[in-house]
Amino acid sequence: MQTPRRLAGNVKWFSNKPKSKRLRRPSPMQLVTLRLHDLVRIFRSRYGLTLPNDVAGRDDLEVAINHLASLARPRKNMSDWIDLWAPWLTGQEQRQMIGDAIANTQHWKADQLAWRLRLTAEERKVLGITTIGAVDENKAARTRRRRKLDRERKAKARRSKGSKSRNIYEANSTEQAMPWIDRGISRATWYRRKRDRETV
Repeated sequence: MQTPRRLAGNVKWFSNKPKSKRLRRPSPMQLVTLRLHDLVRIFRSRYGLTLPNDVAGRDDLEVAINHLASLARPRKNMSDWIDLWAPWLTGQEQRQMIGDAIANTQHWKADQLAWRLRLTAEERKVLGITTIGAVDENKAARTRRRRKLDRERKAKARRSKGSKSRNIYEANSTEQAMPWIDRGISRATWYRRKRDRETV
């Protein structure tokens, strides 16, 4: 049994203060699921209900299969995906593709996968893709664009609340008007007299 002193020492590890909100990032499994949804959007837009039986179709199928290899019960998921999207694939090819994906699973970052799929920024925007980059707009460019849009959105919200822009505020500010010059006194003297009047 712990002594009162030991119990008191454990109190410091607990707090009633609310925990700060942290930016939640998707887990690897969530990211795979989200990316598979993005792949479906791209495939539906480009091919329709099934992938074509050609080099492009097989290449895109390989991308999807490698993502499915990261999920639970990969063989079942991959087999179902192939039956849905590539019914033209033979049983031997299916087993070979599944075995290769499980043995040597490939992973792509957003911009790497964009080059693999040849996804443009315009197509990305139209389809609402979020987990895959664009061949003509890398991650740094997307970040700059998002920040610019965020600044514009916040500025618009401030203006709707009646806030003045910085240019208008500075044009009407005391520092721009410089009333101490008209009175023939120094800037410090003008502010000191202003402070004295306000405290009276």
